[in-house]
Amino acid sequence: MNDGVLRVLVVDDDEEDFLILRDLLADYPQGRFELEWVGTLAEGVEALRASRHDVYLVDYHLGPDNGMDLVRMAVAEGSAHRPVIMLTGQGNPDVDREALAAGASDYLVKGHIDSEKLARSLRYAAERARQIAEIEDGKQRYRQLFELNPFPIWVYDADDFRFVAVNDAMVANYGYSREELRDMTIFDIRAPDEAARLESFLGEQGGRSGHAGVWRHRRKDGSFLWADITFHPVELDGRTCRMVIAHDITGQREAQERLLLLQRAVESSMNGIVIADAQSGDLPIIYVNPAFEALTGYESDEVIGRNCRFLQGGETRQPELEILRRALAEGNDCNVILHNVRKDGELFWNHLFISPVRDDGGSITHFVGIQNDLTERRQVEAELAYAANHDPVTALPRYPMLETAIGRLLENEEAELSVLFIDIDHFHAINESMGHIIGDEALRLVSERLRDVLGGPDYLARFAGDEFVALVPDAPREKVLEVAESLRQAVAQPIEGDGYSLYLTASIGIARSPLHGDSGTDLLRRAEAAMSRAKREGRDVVCEFSTLQMQELEDRLVLGARLREAVTRDELQLHYQPQLDATSRRITGFEALLRWNSHDLGPVPPGRFIPIAESLGLMPELGLWVLDEACRQLRAWRDQGREGFTVAVNFSAHQLQRPDIVQRVQEALERHAVPRGMLEIELTESSLMENVDRVKGRLAEIKALGVSLSLDDFGTGYSSLAYLKQFSLDKLKIDRSFVTELPDNAADAAIARTIVAVGHELHMVVAAEGVETQAQADFLREMGCDELQGYHFGRPAPAAEIEARFPRD
Repeated sequence: MNDGVLRVLVVDDDEEDFLILRDLLADYPQGRFELEWVGTLAEGVEALRASRHDVYLVDYHLGPDNGMDLVRMAVAEGSAHRPVIMLTGQGNPDVDREALAAGASDYLVKGHIDSEKLARSLRYAAERARQIAEIEDGKQRYRQLFELNPFPIWVYDADDFRFVAVNDAMVANYGYSREELRDMTIFDIRAPDEAARLESFLGEQGGRSGHAGVWRHRRKDGSFLWADITFHPVELDGRTCRMVIAHDITGQREAQERLLLLQRAVESSMNGIVIADAQSGDLPIIYVNPAFEALTGYESDEVIGRNCRFLQGGETRQPELEILRRALAEGNDCNVILHNVRKDGELFWNHLFISPVRDDGGSITHFVGIQNDLTERRQVEAELAYAANHDPVTALPRYPMLETAIGRLLENEEAELSVLFIDIDHFHAINESMGHIIGDEALRLVSERLRDVLGGPDYLARFAGDEFVALVPDAPREKVLEVAESLRQAVAQPIEGDGYSLYLTASIGIARSPLHGDSGTDLLRRAEAAMSRAKREGRDVVCEFSTLQMQELEDRLVLGARLREAVTRDELQLHYQPQLDATSRRITGFEALLRWNSHDLGPVPPGRFIPIAESLGLMPELGLWVLDEACRQLRAWRDQGREGFTVAVNFSAHQLQRPDIVQRVQEALERHAVPRGMLEIELTESSLMENVDRVKGRLAEIKALGVSLSLDDFGTGYSSLAYLKQFSLDKLKIDRSFVTELPDNAADAAIARTIVAVGHELHMVVAAEGVETQAQADFLREMGCDELQGYHFGRPAPAAEIEARFPRD
C-alpha cells in the first residue's frame, strides 16, 4: 500500500463487473482503493509477476481459462504475499473449498457483495498478506544463521547428490570455492574407499534424519579431515534435499592420541573439556580444564571422581540423554545439545561432543567430552523468533498469533468467546501533528494499559496501525461489557509527555460466539462492524454486534435474493408523477418512479430496496428495466393519441458507466418506436462526477439520439459551474430541500433564484421538485421557475390512474 491506498487488480473478462466493483468502493468511508482491470488470465499472470498491486480480485471463469490457475501460480511462484481473492457469479461450496485449498485469501460471490464486505475482504487479505510477509522476513533471518554457523553446513539434492547450497564455513574448511562445489557431488569430498560405505548408508537411511557418525573427508589440497555428521531432510525450491552439519573432529582425534603431551593446549581451550575413565564402572571424571570450571561453576576437586550426570540437575527427561547413553554404551562418537545446570542453579545450553579414546589394541580407555556454551546463541534465536511474531512498538503479539489462539478456543463447540475490536479515535492526527515518535510512544502506553486491564498479553494483539484486538474467553455478557468499558476508560486516561498532554478515546466493537459466529474471521469482521457503528454513534463508546444488525444483514440477503427475481416474477411497476408548466399549470411531462410489490413481502418502499440494489450492484439491471418499461408505456399512450409531454427516467451512476448504455437507450427507443424527443433521462450530480470525461462523452452520444437530459437534485452535490457547463443538459431541477421552507426562508429563496438564473443563462429549463403548497408554487413561478413538480399537483400513481390527467392534442 502506498500512502494508505490499496492497489487492487481486477482480473475479469467482463469490464462491467469491474465497473460495479469499482463503484462499490468509490464512496467507502474507511480507506481508499485504486482499482485497475485486465480481461485475460495471461494479463493477470503478467501483472502478478510485475507485483504492482496489493490484492488481486480474480474471476473464476475467464473466457476459456480458469482463474484458479492464477491462484495456484501465485503460490507456486512464491507470490503468496500478493493475495488473490476468487470471484464467481454463483455461490458454490466446492469452488469455495477449491479456492481456499489452492491458496486464495478469500472467496466472494458476485451480487452478494456490498461495499462494506468487499472493502473489508480487501483490507483483511492485504493486511494478512503483509503480516505473513513480515513473518517470512523473520524466517529469512533464521536462514542467515545457515551462513553464519561456525560449522560446515551444506545441502545436497537427494536424487543426484549434487551440492545445492554451502555455507562460508564449508568453503573455508574444505578449500573449494562455491562455484567449484556447485559442480561437485558429496562423493567428491570423500576418499574413494569411502564411496561404498556412503552408498550403503544412504540406502539405509532413506529420508530420515539423525546422526550419521564420523566420516573421513578430503579437502581440495588433498589433506583429510574427520567430520562428525548430522543430517536432516529438507525441501528446497521444490526439490527433496538433505542438510548436513559437519563437525570437524580431526583435532580431537589427534588430541586423543596426544592427550598427555597437549595438556597445556587443552587447558587453554575456550571450550569446556572433560575426560572420563571408561574402564571404571560409572565413568568417573578424571580431568576437567579451566574452561569447564568457568562454564559450570564447579572447581576441579568438586567434580573429580563423579559421573557427569550431576550436571543434569533436575533436567533428566531430555531425549538427547538417551542418545548420549547409547553412544557411551556402544563406544561411539556423540554430538548432543543438553540443558545443563551450573553450580549456582542457572540453566545453560551445553553443546556436547563425546569421543572415545582407544589404546593400541582398540579398547576404549577414556571418553573425552567437549562442551560449548550455546546459551547466548539460543537467546539470539529466541529473540529472532520473538521479533518475527511480535509488534516492535507495543511488544504485543501480531494478529496471526492471536488468530491461532481464537481457533484453539473455538475448538470446543460449547465455548463462549468474545472478540473486542479496539480503534483509537482520530489517532492519525497525533502522527500528523506531533510525529511518529510521540505516536509510537502513545501506542506503547495504550497497549500497556490495555494489557493491564486484560491481566496480561496472552489475549491482546495489535491488529494494524491504531487498531487492537482483544479476547475475553468464557465470560458472561455483563462481564465482557465491564471489561470493554474498562478498556475504554484506560485509553481515555491522559498521556503526559515532555511538554505535551494527549487525550485519546477509543471506539470498541464486540462480537460473541456462538451468537455472532463460530469462526475467527466472522467474529473479527462483526466486531469491527460493531466498532464502526460505535464511531458513527459519536466515538468513545462501546457497541455490541447486535441482534438487530444480524437481522439487518439477513434482511439484506433476503431482499437482495428476492429483488434479483423481481423482474422475472413481474413484481416491478412504474408510478408516474406529473410535471407542470409553472405559469399555465398544464402538464408537460411525468417522472417515472420504480415501485416493488413483492408476492412474498408485499409493497417494499423504495427507501428500503434502492440502497440494497445499489450495494449489490443491481441498479444497472433495474435501470434497464425502467427504461424499457417507460418506453413501452410511452408507446401505449402514443397509440391512444396522447402527445405533448415527456417521460423522465432516472439513471444511476452505475448505469451511466456501462459501456453499452447508449446502445441500450437506442434499442429501447427503436423497439417501442418512441419519438426520441418524448424521452428524458434524469441524472444526479454525483453520477456526472464519476469519470467526468467518460460521462461527458456518453451524454453527448445520448443527446445525439434526440433524448433530452435533466439534472436532478441540483444544489445538493458538487454544484460546480465549471463542470456544469461541460455537459449538454436541457433541464435543471431545484432540489426539494431548497423548496420546503419557501417562501419564508430567505437563504433558500436566494439559492433558488441563483439556480434559476444559472439555468436560464445556460439556456436550460429550470424545474422545482417537492412543491407541496400553493404559496410555494406561486413564489417559484414569480422568480422565473419554468416547471413544477410535487404532491401539491399529484402523487406518483400507476399509469392507469394517471391517464385522466393527460393533455390531449
